[in-house]
Amino acid sequence: MTDHEFLVEVLTIFAKAESHDTLLWWAKGDSIELWANVSDIFDWGSADAEAITPDRLPILQQALADLIEAGSTAWLAELYAARIRGMRPQGAAYPAAPGVQALLNACGPARATGLGNPKPIPEPAP
Repeated sequence: MTDHEFLVEVLTIFAKAESHDTLLWWAKGDSIELWANVSDIFDWGSADAEAITPDRLPILQQALADLIEAGSTAWLAELYAARIRGMRPQGAAYPAAPGVQALLNACGPARATGLGNPKPIPEPAP
C-alpha cells in the first residue's frame, strides 16, 4: 500500500464514521502523520492521541465494522485507541449505548475509579 492509498483509506474510514473531528494530522517533510484524538478519553484532563499507522490499519478498519454493527460509528477514535492500548476509557467518557459499551468492555479490564478515572461506567441505556 502506498502512502497515498493509506491516507485515502484512513480519510475514508473517518468519513464513513462521520467522525472528522477526531482525526488529527501533521505534515512532516514529505509525509503526513495521522492520529486518533482521544483527549480526555483515557485520563481525565489530558491531551492525548493514538498514532494511526499502516500496520495498525486493520484495527481501525475492524473498529469501524464493529461500530457499524453496533449502530453507532461516533466512537471510532475511542474504540481504535482502546484496542491498541488494551484499556477501557475512563467512565466519564463512556457512551450509554449498550453495543458500544460491550465493544469497549472487551478492550481491557475494568478500571478502578480515582485520579484519571473519577466516575464509574454509566448504566447502559434501555
